[in-house]
Amino acid sequence: MRANPSPVVRRSAPRATRLVFPAGTSAARDTPRRHADDDRVPRLPRIYVPRLRLWQRLDEATEGAVTLLVAPAGAGKTLGVTGWLRHAAPAHAEHAVWVRADDSWTAERIDAALDGPADPSGDGGGPGSLGSVPHLVVVDDAHLLPPSALRRIDERLNNAPEAMRLLLLSHWVLPLTRLVPELLGNFTLLRGGLLRLSDAESTELVSAHARTGDRQVLDAVARHADGWCAAAVLTARDLSAAPDPAAAARLLPHDVAPIATRVAGEVFSTLTPRQRHLLLCIAGDGVVSVPAAAHLSHDQHAGEILAELEDTGLLVMREEHGCAPAPADEPETSGGFRVHPLLAEVVQRQLAAGGVDAARARSTVIRAVRLDMARGNLSQAFARLVRVGAPDEAADVLARDGVRMVLGQSAYDEVGEFVRAEPEIVDHRPDIWFAIALDCWVRDDLEGVRHWGDRLLEARRRWSPSFPAGGPESLDAGVACVRLWRAALGLEPAYAAVGHAKRVVVASQTRPAVREANAEVLPVLANELGVTQNWLGELTEAETSLTLAVSLSRSQGLAPLGVCALSHLAFTQYMRGRETACVELAGEVLVAADAPGARTLRFVTARAGLARLLARLLDVPSPAGPAEAQVVDVRCHGADLCTRFWFRVWDARQAVLAGDVVEARRILTTPRETPRLTDEQLPEHLRVALLVEQAFVAVLASDRESLKSLRGTLDSLGAVGEAALVQGLRADREGDRRGAAVAFEAAAADATYSQPPTRALALACEAQVLDALGDPAHSEDRLAEAISVTEARRNAAPFFGWARQGTPIATLLRRLAERPSGPWVHELAATAAERPDVTVLYASMTATPRELGEVSLALVPPALSPREREVLNELARGATYADIAAALFVSENTVKTHVSSLYTKLAASRRSEALKIARSFHLL
Repeated sequence: MRANPSPVVRRSAPRATRLVFPAGTSAARDTPRRHADDDRVPRLPRIYVPRLRLWQRLDEATEGAVTLLVAPAGAGKTLGVTGWLRHAAPAHAEHAVWVRADDSWTAERIDAALDGPADPSGDGGGPGSLGSVPHLVVVDDAHLLPPSALRRIDERLNNAPEAMRLLLLSHWVLPLTRLVPELLGNFTLLRGGLLRLSDAESTELVSAHARTGDRQVLDAVARHADGWCAAAVLTARDLSAAPDPAAAARLLPHDVAPIATRVAGEVFSTLTPRQRHLLLCIAGDGVVSVPAAAHLSHDQHAGEILAELEDTGLLVMREEHGCAPAPADEPETSGGFRVHPLLAEVVQRQLAAGGVDAARARSTVIRAVRLDMARGNLSQAFARLVRVGAPDEAADVLARDGVRMVLGQSAYDEVGEFVRAEPEIVDHRPDIWFAIALDCWVRDDLEGVRHWGDRLLEARRRWSPSFPAGGPESLDAGVACVRLWRAALGLEPAYAAVGHAKRVVVASQTRPAVREANAEVLPVLANELGVTQNWLGELTEAETSLTLAVSLSRSQGLAPLGVCALSHLAFTQYMRGRETACVELAGEVLVAADAPGARTLRFVTARAGLARLLARLLDVPSPAGPAEAQVVDVRCHGADLCTRFWFRVWDARQAVLAGDVVEARRILTTPRETPRLTDEQLPEHLRVALLVEQAFVAVLASDRESLKSLRGTLDSLGAVGEAALVQGLRADREGDRRGAAVAFEAAAADATYSQPPTRALALACEAQVLDALGDPAHSEDRLAEAISVTEARRNAAPFFGWARQGTPIATLLRRLAERPSGPWVHELAATAAERPDVTVLYASMTATPRELGEVSLALVPPALSPREREVLNELARGATYADIAAALFVSENTVKTHVSSLYTKLAASRRSEALKIARSFHLL
C-alpha cells in the first residue's frame, strides 16, 4: 500500500474519466469551479492526471488577450488544457470555443471565431454591450494556421487586444509581436517546461497505466520519460504488457534509441496483427472515417478496432471534424479517428523498413487506391501511395493524372514532397516532369518552373531531332505550356511562344490524334495562352482562349482551373472597356471561391477582387474608396505581369483618393518588384494606359512639363488620340481654350485604346471648354455623346471635371438633366452636384513642381495640433479670420494666435507661403 493514496473523482458518464491527483494535493480547488460546456472541448482519456501547475498559470494568463502555450508533440498541451476547461474552468473560460487549426482558417474565419457571442458574465449583453467579456477561443495546433490568420491575430493584438481572449497551443513560437503586448499585459508566453511532469504527477500517471505500485518500476519510467507525458504513458503501457515489469524497467537505461520512437514502437509491437495492419494502412491519413478505414485496410471491422484503440486515450483519438473522405460508394459519416503523431511516426518507420506486415499493408492500400481511381476518385490517392512506400505506383498516378491531381490538391505540397523524397525515381520519369513543373507554377516556385521546364524541353530535343519545328513533337501541349511560362519569365520571346501555342491549340481541336494526346494538358495551355495574350494586348484572341479554357475545365471537372481562367477573363473584359462584364465575371469567381468545400488556386480571389474594384471604382455612386482598398490583398503570382501592372495602377488611384498626388506619381513612375514592369518593358497597350494615367495625375499637380513629355512619348508610340488628349490637357492648363478644344476634338476622333476611356474623356473635356467659349449647343452635343459612350460601361471618370478653363461639369450635367434624359445622366448630375471639379478639389491640397522644388529638403514635417490643422484647412479654403472664428466658435484673437503658431512651425511669413509648405508636406 502506498502512503497518502490519491483521491479519485468519477464522472457519471458510462466511460468516466478517472482524475488521479498526485499525492499531497487536494482533489479539487479550494472553491467550486465552473465547468466549460462539454460539447465545446475534446474528450479526456479514462485515466487523467490533473496538471495543477499548468491550470494555475492558465487561470492567470488567459485574463489577457493572447496566451501562447508552446511545447512539442506529446507533451500534453491538448489534454492539459482540456482538463482545465472541463474540471477547473474559471469564469472567463466557462464558454470557451475549441478550434483545431489547419490551412482553412483564414483571417476571416479567425475574426468570426473571435467576434462570436461574448461571455454573458459581464452584463448579459451581446458583443457590443457595455461590460461584456470576450469569450475564450482555444486554437489547438496553432502552428498550422496560415500566415494570413497569424497576421490578423497580430493586428488585433496590437490594435484591439481588449476585444479578444485567445489561447494558442503550438509546437513552436509563432511570429507574433511580443515585446510591447507583454509589457502591457496583453500577451503571455507559456513554454513547454510548464508541461513537464513532476515526480508526483509522473508517479501517479505511470502507476495508473502500468497497473503497479512497484517503486522500482515507477522510478525507472520517471527517469526514462524525463517528464514527457506521452513517453511516460507509452513506456508504462509497454511495461504493463511485460511478463516481469520490474525486470523490463531495469533495462530501460541501457537503450540508446529515442524515447518516443522506441517506446511507441514497442507499444506498436504489442498490438494484435489486425490492429497493426489497420494502423499501417491509415496512419498517414490524418483524421480518417470508419468507412475510409475499412476501405483502406480491407477490414469491415475497422470501426471496432479503432474503438478498441481509442480506449487508451492516446494511441487513437476520436475527432468530430476533418476526417478523410469515405469511398464514393460508402455513406458519409461525421467525425473520425486520428492516430497519435508519435505512433504515426513509428508506423511510417515500419513501412520504410519493410517486412511482411508492411508489404501486406502496402498491397492493401494500393488495391484500395486503384479501386478509387477506377471510380474516378483521385482524392488522396497519390498521397496514400507515397505514405505506404509505393513510389513507383505514385509516379504512375502522377504520369496519368498529374494535371488533375495538381490542380485539385490542398495547400500541402504533396508533389513537392515526393520530388524531394524520391529523387532517383523522378530523374528517370520524364513523363511526370510536366506535372512537377505545373505544381511549381501553381505554387509560385519560379525557379522550380525554370528547372523542370528546361529539363522537359531538353528531353524533347533528345527524343526528336526535328524539335521544335514542324515535327509531331512540336504539337505537344506540355511543351507549348512550358514555352509560355518561359516567356512570362523573360527567358524567350513572347510572340514566338504564343504562335507555337496557337498552332498546338488549333491542331488539338482539328486533329483527333493530337486531341487525344493533349487532352489532359489542353485546358492548362488554353488558360496560359489567354494570360499571355492579355499581357501582349491581343484581347480578342485572349477572350477566345480563356473562354475555351473555362469550357474545357468544366467538361473535364477541373473546377479550380476554370475559376482561374474566369478571373483572367474578367481582366480581359476590363481592358476591352467592358467594366460591367468584368464585374459580373469577377463576382462569379468570388462566389465560386466562397462555396463550401471549393478549392481555388492561389491568387485567384485577389485577382478577381482587384478586377472588380478597378471596374467599380469609377462608377457612381463609387462603392470603392481608401477603406475598401483593404479588401484586396496585394499579392499575385510572380509571373502574372498583367495583374501586377493593374495592382500598380490601383495603388496610384488609391493614393489620389487619399489626397496624396505626389505618392501617386511616385507609384506610377517607379515600378515595383520586377524590372519587366518598367515603362520600356511594358507592351504597348499597357504602356499607353500608364502614360495616360500619369498625364491625369500630372493635371492634378499642374505639371505642364510632364504633360509635354508624356505627349511626346505617346506620339512616338503611335497613340495619336491619347497624345492629342494630353495635348488638350496641357493647353487647358496654359489657358489656351481654343487650342484645348481643337486637341480634345482630335482625341475623340482618333482614340486607340479602350482603357482608359480616352474618347469619352476627350468628349467631356471638349464640352467643358466649348461651353466656356460660348458654344453651348456643340458643348451639349459633345456631353451627350460622352454620356452615350459611358452608359453601358458605367464609367464616370470623364465627368470628374478635368478642364480647369472650362465650365464646371456639374453645371453642364444639370442643364442636360433638366431635359428628357436617361437615368445615367441623372446619376451623374446628382453625384457632380455634391462635389467640385476634381481640378478645383486638388488645387488647394497638391503642391506644384515649383513649390516642391522651393521647399528646403532640410525641413521636416511639423507636428500640428488638431486645432491648428482645422485653422490650416480653413486658410486653404480662403476663409478670413472672421470666417474661421465663426466656423470654429472661437474669437478672432484666438484664430490669430493659431495662425501665428502655424507660421512659426512652417517657417513661413505669409499665408501663400504657409499653404505652399503645407501642401508639400501633405498636411492638406
